[in-house]
Amino acid sequence: MIAAEKFGFPLILKPAEEGSSIGMSKVFEHEELNDAVRLALDFGRFALAERCIIGDEMTVAVLQGEALPSIRIETPRVFYDYRAKYESDRTVYHCPGTADSEAEQKYADLAVAAFAELGCSGWGRVDFMAGSDGQPQVIEVNTVPGMTSHSLVPMAAKQAGIDFEELCWRILETSIGQDLRATHIEVAANDA
Repeated sequence: MIAAEKFGFPLILKPAEEGSSIGMSKVFEHEELNDAVRLALDFGRFALAERCIIGDEMTVAVLQGEALPSIRIETPRVFYDYRAKYESDRTVYHCPGTADSEAEQKYADLAVAAFAELGCSGWGRVDFMAGSDGQPQVIEVNTVPGMTSHSLVPMAAKQAGIDFEELCWRILETSIGQDLRATHIEVAANDA
């Protein structure tokens, strides 16, 4: 496989059209590659191979053009996979995920810029890995992040003082077109 030659090991292999790390593998050696490819292709026609960045995993939610507090994720698993996200009580979330306001602002600025650069609007989440040099690298922009009890956007919103109900309303507001919001709509009811 060309990606393995180019990136070396470990590398990340995942389906191109899945989320929540479904079908994703962290491949440490050539002998594991075929099984990882088969698993990824069980979930679609295409698989993505990425250079594996060893370091802190961070995420920043973007809501209505502004970054919410960062979250640093720690898991005892090989990587932050489906089980770590939705089943494990041993995954630890640090919110805010940075040590100081300067680092927090750096992640916020990068998240908002990446979101805008891809033409995204409304709400979403930008995921980062920080390698051994500590420099954040965008690994993906998620335009449909989860909204479960274990999900990251509600966690960051809560840290920012936004409860779940308000978060849902603000997300809904981002789904209404600008011209519709500017239009005054009158409602009539029949009392009879």
